[in-house]
Amino acid sequence: MVLAPTTDLERQRPGPGALTGMQASGTGAYDFTGLQISPDDIIGSPGDYLRQPEFSAGAWRGSAVALGGMDHLIDLLREELLERERAGSPHQLARIGEALILQKTAAMWVHEAAQAAYSAHMKSEDVTSIINLARLAVEKAALELITLVQRSLGLSAFIKGKAVEQVMRDLATYLRQPAPDEALTEAAAWFVHHDWPEAGP
Repeated sequence: MVLAPTTDLERQRPGPGALTGMQASGTGAYDFTGLQISPDDIIGSPGDYLRQPEFSAGAWRGSAVALGGMDHLIDLLREELLERERAGSPHQLARIGEALILQKTAAMWVHEAAQAAYSAHMKSEDVTSIINLARLAVEKAALELITLVQRSLGLSAFIKGKAVEQVMRDLATYLRQPAPDEALTEAAAWFVHHDWPEAGP
């Protein structure tokens, strides 16, 4: 990894454009052509950045962030249904129940991933495979939760400026992590030939 300076305004380039969600964040580009790097700017050795399981293991934290978004979304759903005196509807209760199942499923996967990330007893491939599966499980649960909230609240969930609308946009954008198909198939290929490991003490 290279710790390169990025303060030269003439080298800064615009990003891909405004995102639907996570609009408080910023994404841009930088032209590194001809930039001089000193030995002190180089961190680690060649191959360190992509070394496993460290490279993939940190992804469990992203799943934990998404889980926090799910928690907040469920709180907003409950609050609005109570305010509108719709929380007692059997259809809304069913959706709330389904939402809680999704949230707790995601929480169990995040817990499993965190245990794997810090296990001293698992093989590197076990760690990366578990965390990749957890990442995809949380993504799936969060996307299903967004659909449930939209069905529960109707047009109210699409009013710009409302907290529930912003959380849904931010969460849906945040969930777009790279290479989901590759993460799934690599994890599946590993566990076809290996049993699920124990996290250890």
